Amino acid sequence: MESSESVIRFAETDDLKLLVALGMTTCYEAYFELDPPRDLAEYCVRSFNEERLKNEFEDANSTFLIAELGERAVGYAKLREGKKIACMAGKNAVEVQRIYVLERLKGRRIGEKLINRCFEIAKERGFETVWLGVWDKNVAAQKFYEKIGMTKAGWTDFSDGKNEFINMVFAKTV
Repeated sequence: MESSESVIRFAETDDLKLLVALGMTTCYEAYFELDPPRDLAEYCVRSFNEERLKNEFEDANSTFLIAELGERAVGYAKLREGKKIACMAGKNAVEVQRIYVLERLKGRRIGEKLINRCFEIAKERGFETVWLGVWDKNVAAQKFYEKIGMTKAGWTDFSDGKNEFINMVFAKTV
């Protein structure tokens, strides 16, 4: 890689195939040891295909960010406005629906830069709280969110289409 400095930028329309590749790769990497492989593969293909991501990208409530290291895309995040869950009721909150970094680059503070940029955008847009759901079995991610100042705020459920999961909700005032 040409540079050791990561850059966070807004995704553009011509980044769609890049988002598809990052989505499938990073999601599979993040959960391959925890999920049944066929179920995970089906979820990745269903959730990160070009048509679905195009629809998400064009949704006015969605904001995609791409993390680059040496001009190579190495991660991404998606902010989603308007999602309501019980433990955030009454709060002016926005969700970080997805945040992933390539496994081999974890520990280089790219995820921290991505989420901090999400916090900045949320604040710029007038939100007071940022929240996200993380699988209760994903202990490494939970430790990361606690390290950056997020706190447990409740629980929500998640389905991959075949299995039901419990997600812990983490939140931070921005």
